[in-house]
Amino acid sequence: MVIVWIGIGVGILLAIVLIKKAIKTSPKIPLKFSLYCKKCGYRTNGLKCPRCENASSRQSWK
Repeated sequence: MVIVWIGIGVGILLAIVLIKKAIKTSPKIPLKFSLYCKKCGYRTNGLKCPRCENASSRQSWK
């Protein structure tokens, strides 16, 4: 019976921590992505940069 009470206490504590974290966090942070490449500035719309991808594959052959 004591283990059940400990489990309930831990579960409630975990729920409180997660609720506080959800309230503090901005709703836009998990969906944040860059429209531009960080290296060259080319517009990629969140995908891999074709310029940097090709440049890195060319360097691996040398």
